[in-house]
Amino acid sequence: MFRNHRRSTRATVTVFAAAALLAVPAFTASSSAAIDPGAAPWVDTHRPVPARVEALLHAMTLPEKVGQMDQQLVGTLTDANSATCGNNGFNLPNPECMRKILVDAHVGSILAGGTDNPVDTTGKGGVGNTGYDWANEYNIIQQFAIKNSRLHLPVVFGVDAVHGFGHPWQAPLYPQSIGMGATWDPALAQAGGKATADALRATGWNWNFAPVQDIARDNRWGRTYETWAEQPVLSAAMGAANIKGMQTPGRRGELNVSATVKHFAGYSQSVNGHDRAEALLPMNYLQTTILPSYAAGIDAGAGTVMVNSGSINGVPATSSRYLLTDILRNQLHFQGVVISDYQDVTALQTAYHIAPDLSGAIAAAVNAGVDMSMQVSDPAGWQAAILQAVDTGKISHARIDQAVRRILTLKFQLGLFDQPCVADPAKPCVDANAANAAVTAGRDQTAKAARESITLLRNENNALPLPAGAKVVVTGPSADSMTNQLGGWSVSWQGVAGAGHVCCMGPDNQIPPGTTVLNGIRAADPAAVYAPDQAGAVAAAADTSAYVAVVGEKAYAEGLGDNPAPALAPDQQALISALEATGKPVIVVVVAGRPVGLGPAEKANAVLMAYQGSTEAGTAVADVLFGKTNPAGKLPISWPSDAPAVGADFAGTAPSPLGDQPKFFDQLPSTASGPGNAYNPQFPFGYGLSYTTFTHTNLAVTPKVARDGTATATFTVTNTGTRAGTDIVPVYVAQPVSPVVVPPQRLVGFARVTLDPGRSQVVRVSFPAAALAESVGDINASGPPAVVPGGYVLQLDKNGTTPYAVDVSAPFVIQ
Repeated sequence: MFRNHRRSTRATVTVFAAAALLAVPAFTASSSAAIDPGAAPWVDTHRPVPARVEALLHAMTLPEKVGQMDQQLVGTLTDANSATCGNNGFNLPNPECMRKILVDAHVGSILAGGTDNPVDTTGKGGVGNTGYDWANEYNIIQQFAIKNSRLHLPVVFGVDAVHGFGHPWQAPLYPQSIGMGATWDPALAQAGGKATADALRATGWNWNFAPVQDIARDNRWGRTYETWAEQPVLSAAMGAANIKGMQTPGRRGELNVSATVKHFAGYSQSVNGHDRAEALLPMNYLQTTILPSYAAGIDAGAGTVMVNSGSINGVPATSSRYLLTDILRNQLHFQGVVISDYQDVTALQTAYHIAPDLSGAIAAAVNAGVDMSMQVSDPAGWQAAILQAVDTGKISHARIDQAVRRILTLKFQLGLFDQPCVADPAKPCVDANAANAAVTAGRDQTAKAARESITLLRNENNALPLPAGAKVVVTGPSADSMTNQLGGWSVSWQGVAGAGHVCCMGPDNQIPPGTTVLNGIRAADPAAVYAPDQAGAVAAAADTSAYVAVVGEKAYAEGLGDNPAPALAPDQQALISALEATGKPVIVVVVAGRPVGLGPAEKANAVLMAYQGSTEAGTAVADVLFGKTNPAGKLPISWPSDAPAVGADFAGTAPSPLGDQPKFFDQLPSTASGPGNAYNPQFPFGYGLSYTTFTHTNLAVTPKVARDGTATATFTVTNTGTRAGTDIVPVYVAQPVSPVVVPPQRLVGFARVTLDPGRSQVVRVSFPAAALAESVGDINASGPPAVVPGGYVLQLDKNGTTPYAVDVSAPFVIQ
């Protein structure tokens, strides 16, 4: 569907034909008369997309062109007040507001924001926000735009579907991306992307603002759960697979879906751990560590890129030509659409103060490389300001044409011009009656993802799996909470009803169907007892053989999720201490969007990390607790230590109190001597236990590799335990001598191996030498990474809590 948007030795990009080949004199911008859609060359499906784009671009007026660069909130079309047409909820469309925005202001794109969910459109008193309601609203708005705009132009509809199509309240949802990262299973990420796309295309909202390709490097940041991993190679693999799944072409007659690589670039790197704050980002770190995850999404063919909302080294990313043109276009060779984040173009004037007015802000963003502004309100103001910028020469006509050409190309690739409603606006664009089935499909796949994600962090004396007939008492604030289990971007921006925020949560009557941990345990063990509070749980000690305490975080999204020291709340720690004091085994299940300080849970008999693990996480947790599933998840992110006090003098590896962030920089060699200065996590990246055991032997690697070549590691994995299981094997490389500082190990690949007890398998993992590229030079180095020739060591680590504990290794040379 999408051509690969990045030129490389592995991919090519078709250069669009020149307009001289495609000009259609009968349709020119000098005419304001309505066009017969049946006679327009751009609706001729036999023409190649570039020809259709150029024909349409040639027919457009300047106001029509710049309107394509404006994205407005859907609520502005559904405001009952025709005088304001403001964002007053996702109601039934108002024809007068649609005319003002889609026809008079020529707006080319519509956004459903994080809190935008449609009202009931059946007329039967439903709660709304179903697949049918999304599709019905789409049809009404799209049909109006096509029928009433001069050139009969369809609109592209955008939405954030970050772990499945999270808005419709009946949809099954996947684990948040950090949980998906714990599966180390790109095929599963690809399947999740396709399932999400199938739901989106059925409703017409086929521009998805996902996945997040930022890497998780600071646990304080409230969007950690939206990332795949802290290591670029894992994030790249998961994100690329997800994008390929999401952009799998629809069946004949169906819409296609575009993914969005975001937030380009370095969005997760704010210096203080707060969302959208200033990042002080060394350029060599940007090139070597930050860019590869985004580049993988671009290589996978992502149709669009969204810009980082924050500033980097004092320059807002939205106005950075270095970032959006020099790197994104010229170095990474991205050819698709670049969109700003929410109101970020306006923020160049109102927040960052780098422009005196909106016209100047638009000029700064567009000239930097932004093609479309997520403007969200005041389309007439956008028109006036951008036309002023063009009229005064701040933005060239050529740059406008370049941006609009990219936007139109996206629309053609998505199939928007080939919908039935384009040829006949009286026909529905999508089949709303089929939307509910598409949106609610795939619950088994989300359960599979949840099972694969669960990470066993502690299992003293084989406390798990629980034996048959165990008398289990279930307690804790997340035991029966779909809100906590799903996290943010679920029904609404800040999560399902009950998260306790001042706004931005779903309504009480839209709790997604699914299985909480309590209900999952009850299904596995009908005799399980639920104790809703600490007193009741402690009182049940005499009759219980084990406690399951389900604790963690509430739902949140950006901003509200920022936390200088994420930890279990005091009442949760008190609960665990009280349970441990009974002398009965305590199994702690953590339901959270990131690692949290465990406090007394560090000494629990068993600890499971369930992440914010999908609508079906309760079934997955129960399956692991009772041994139906052998846990295989491994941490995609370092779990910070939670020491009560700073360590002893000169104890570099002593556990740190919470807030010692970001941990990545502790991995770099230094002459530091302070307590806790080294990489000292509670649980390191790549750690996770199983109910069986594995060994790794016979490691070998290609002895000599060219700098532009590929190395292959081979090793034997053996299941030495008593039950079947899956072993995730991270493959690392150490560089004994480097011209610049690098971590002791860098992830270059990984394998998932499923074996019956006593069985062995020879595994091959290949990786390009380019995975070890680094920006070399002095402090001011900023160039693209290059592979340094010399000696390297391939390493497989022991599966323990001690970082860099090498199990087997093999040297090789890059020439």
